[in-house]
Amino acid sequence: MRSSLLMSNFIAVKIHYDHRQSLLAHLKYSRAATEDEHKEYLSLYRDENVGGEGFHECLNFSIPEQGTVQIYLPPTCLPGKKRLADDFMIFSFTYHQDREMPSRIIGVHAGTNVIGKDGKMRAGILRIPGVDLYFHAEAPTELSTLFTPPVEYDLNAGLYTPVFRKNIWGNGLRYITAEHAENIIQAALAGARSAIINSQGSRQLAIEREIDVLTNIAEQYTLSLDRRVAWSGRNNAVSRIPPMPDKELGKLGERKIFERELATVKTFGLASSLVEWVSQAIPQAPYDIKTVKKIGAEYRDHYLEVKSSKAENDPNIYISSGQVAFLETHKNCSSVVIVSFDAENEVKSIRDLSLSQIRKEFELIPIKYKLRSRGDG
Repeated sequence: MRSSLLMSNFIAVKIHYDHRQSLLAHLKYSRAATEDEHKEYLSLYRDENVGGEGFHECLNFSIPEQGTVQIYLPPTCLPGKKRLADDFMIFSFTYHQDREMPSRIIGVHAGTNVIGKDGKMRAGILRIPGVDLYFHAEAPTELSTLFTPPVEYDLNAGLYTPVFRKNIWGNGLRYITAEHAENIIQAALAGARSAIINSQGSRQLAIEREIDVLTNIAEQYTLSLDRRVAWSGRNNAVSRIPPMPDKELGKLGERKIFERELATVKTFGLASSLVEWVSQAIPQAPYDIKTVKKIGAEYRDHYLEVKSSKAENDPNIYISSGQVAFLETHKNCSSVVIVSFDAENEVKSIRDLSLSQIRKEFELIPIKYKLRSRGDG
């Protein structure tokens, strides 16, 4: 799978710490620099060979409600051409000589896709005359977070990076191992758990989100973290950012059920064309597969919504209001099929449940509400 420790590349890159005093520590890199802030950056660092030729990374941890996190990578920190299509987990390190925050690991972007060395220009921001801000990679919002507090590193320790020759990092990115990545996530999680105890307001919300993201990364990359440890210290029982369903796992579950239905229809002596994998062509459809069921001596159309999960207790399943409405109006000819997989993506169990069974066994938790005018003038 894409989110596998064995198939991912783990890299460390160096960027300048966000020097802006107008941003609290947990909000660094969240907005574009103003013209004055950019000039201040250049005056501080242009002659010190620290941080490049401009504050291009000022939006590296700007988290949109929809879409992906856009990441600037310094020219020396771009992977080689042969690896551009790979999956990357990128850790951002500050410089040893950084004034505000020296020798720290400040955040992670997992599941990162590098779009190319030339990058793309950032859109939707207030531009500074003569300054174009670019990004070179994108990462899912649920796998991207700043560390609060940052993780301190020592090049001599070999804990978060290899021990470099003469203890000198040099220029450019550095590839690290899966073990190094796991150590960083563990340390960041421990720091967040400790910091949240005395936090409140936006800092508390930021750390709660960080814990959610680190837990997501641990789950998707099968890191050996105890989920109870990841969630301890939280002031709320409900996650702000539940781990997102794995799209590849979802497709695998649909394929298993599609093949099951083909085999069933074959035993009926009916045409395989009666089984339609609808979501492959119409992803917004309220069901994934249309098949047929034998009711007495008749064959009737039946609609299946397939949900896949690896979770042991909480199945981490999402169902839209449109899907619920469809199941409601097709009570006698629709089912939700829950496919449970093990760590090796082998099917553990398959359950076909009606909407009434779903409601009896699970609580439907609303994630968002749409505001509609009451028309009171």
